Amino acid sequence: MSKTKTDVWMPVYIGDYLADTMRLSTVQHGAYFLLMMEYWKQGPLPNDHDELSAIARADRKVWDKSIWPTLKRFFSLEDDGLFHQKRADRERAFAAEKSEKRSAAARAKWDANAKQKPCKEDANASANASDVDMQSGPQIDCKQHDTCASRAGASPSPSQYNTPSLRSGDAASPVAGAQAVAVIPPDPPLDARTALFRTGVTTVQAMTGMPGPKVRTLIGKWLKDCGDDCAMLNEIIAHAADTRPAEPQAFIAGAIRHRTASDFRQLEKNWGLGDVDLDAALRDHERALGL
Repeated sequence: MSKTKTDVWMPVYIGDYLADTMRLSTVQHGAYFLLMMEYWKQGPLPNDHDELSAIARADRKVWDKSIWPTLKRFFSLEDDGLFHQKRADRERAFAAEKSEKRSAAARAKWDANAKQKPCKEDANASANASDVDMQSGPQIDCKQHDTCASRAGASPSPSQYNTPSLRSGDAASPVAGAQAVAVIPPDPPLDARTALFRTGVTTVQAMTGMPGPKVRTLIGKWLKDCGDDCAMLNEIIAHAADTRPAEPQAFIAGAIRHRTASDFRQLEKNWGLGDVDLDAALRDHERALGL
């Protein structure tokens, strides 16, 4: 069992255990559980009551008088001279088989990665050589390795490009045999409306548990209340996600009301006060009015 790494845990089916042990005393429960942990790690128990009582941390007289007479019904003495429990034997066999399958899958994955490693090394060597001297550096063809054959068609080979050197000073003239460098521009940032109906919808779903269509309808209503200010609503939803209120819908609706209070909302539009903490200003205003 120790070879399968399953001796660091033991399955306990609480319902089954309680159903079988309802008449055990506290001491008997403890002794039985210690025996089962020993069984899980080492296998069937020895037919030696000195050893069994030691495993159960019980005095031998107490073991003989009030523990083993009750616990012996859970075990059967088999031909190998050991006490067996059928359920424990099945669970140990199942755990060992499952552990072995996982180990085999892990070994297969590592073997596959090891076979692909030469291709990756050659690709790195080619890139480094090209960076040192693109005109005279060696060009290593990854196709010479069988492990790369399965990647054919996944992306164009460097020889399919006719790309000029990227060095300053000779950018206008292509260099024969130079390795192409594919420049992938970064994804443009999402505009506020797109972010709202992607990230915002997902965030509100996670907070409320509502289905997507209802969340989109709710966000549409909030957006109308915000005066179609997607950036503001994004900020309010993000703040709600960080705060984790008990009632997220009420929290967001209240925040919208505060952010769109008429006096300060008009002030923001007229003077471009998007960076001003309007919530704090509104609270000051309410205090001044005695609200």
